[in-house]
Amino acid sequence: MNLVFTLVFLISIIFLCFISPDTVLSAMLTGGEKALTLSLQVVTVYAVWLGVFEIMDRSGLSQKIAKWLKPFIRFLFGDVSKEANEYMTLNISANLLGMSGGTTPMGIKSVLALENDKNSYYAIVMFFVINATSVQLIPSSILALRTSMGSINPSDIILPTILATLLSTIIGILLVKIFVRKK
Repeated sequence: MNLVFTLVFLISIIFLCFISPDTVLSAMLTGGEKALTLSLQVVTVYAVWLGVFEIMDRSGLSQKIAKWLKPFIRFLFGDVSKEANEYMTLNISANLLGMSGGTTPMGIKSVLALENDKNSYYAIVMFFVINATSVQLIPSSILALRTSMGSINPSDIILPTILATLLSTIIGILLVKIFVRKK
């Protein structure tokens, strides 16, 4: 895949050199500047939310939330270990806040904890589907992108995002419940 992107990039630069040679360097510099600005803004959003989750973990709040959500987790995944329950709760919470990239460490820890459970295949499939569809109440990544690009009203996507992700998650859960059997 890297080869494909490299070829597209090189071919584009070659064509741009022939079509408009004076814009090649300025386009590359402007693109690099925009990419750096965007990266810093997204990293800032992730740093804030990951800090919040670290505070929740150290204060014991994540364990309380995991205990409160245990019936919901049991309905979706079956009986899972306390460790898997806690990591899955943190992962789902992060997805609700729209931290798509920030959920990866908790997702990996969840799957590692799930591998030791009785019904691990079903639970891992359900967990994957919920992560792929992930209901987002606050799509912070998209809001950060829209803000950095100068959107007049970056929050106008919140309701459509909630509706679309809720529908996709419900359909995904129903399909897993229908087609994947617990052992």
